[in-house]
Amino acid sequence: MAKDVSQNFESSVGTPTWGHEFWRGVRAGLPISFGYFPSSIAFGVVALASGFSGWQPVMMSMFVFSGAGQFLGVNLWQSGASLGAVILANLIINLRYIVMSASLSRRIQLDSLQAAVIGFGVTDETFVLNSLAQRGALTSGYVLGVNTVAYLGWVIGTVVGTVFAGILPGRVISGMGIVLYAMFIALLVPSIARSWKIGAIAAISGALCWVFGKVFAFGWAMVLATTIAAALGAWLWDEGVDDPEH
Repeated sequence: MAKDVSQNFESSVGTPTWGHEFWRGVRAGLPISFGYFPSSIAFGVVALASGFSGWQPVMMSMFVFSGAGQFLGVNLWQSGASLGAVILANLIINLRYIVMSASLSRRIQLDSLQAAVIGFGVTDETFVLNSLAQRGALTSGYVLGVNTVAYLGWVIGTVVGTVFAGILPGRVISGMGIVLYAMFIALLVPSIARSWKIGAIAAISGALCWVFGKVFAFGWAMVLATTIAAALGAWLWDEGVDDPEH
């Protein structure tokens, strides 16, 4: 009896709590937040220069949370496109998040509210980090921690860009966009070093996106390339992502 109690106690102590997992996700997601910060500053400046006023860029970051979609929306709005055209363009360019969310849903158990909150925070970078951080099942606390700190970095950066738009030098603003690409590469390279299969899929996806980009709009090219590369990877190297041992 004493042995059973001791084993149960050790099991309960060894099981991470939701709060522990959340803060672990926050720590893991800090590089994404730091990477988003300069890019969102640039967005705030660009949005104001395109005719947006006051806190409109900040509200856009709070409710859209899509770097490519937001920059595209600002450019379309500046060129005189209708609101419907802006919404449709964002829908197309962000269709890839459906594929990413479907992939994550296989590894995490969520109710409808949790799914909505976590789904809102799915971006290219948070998806990569959450997918490659560990094998097997993911915890809702960890994923929410990653997504939350990334979201805050994007929104706070937009606030800074909006407030200090008239102070920051143009040369500094123009160089901020490269940070996001450098951060994405930094997230991907360690995983490629651990498994050549990840590198192969990334290369195939990039090549397909380039080919499809010659024929389709960027949003459709991204969705098609991601879907085909993911399906090819699952077919060639099916390791059972739902199995905790993997």
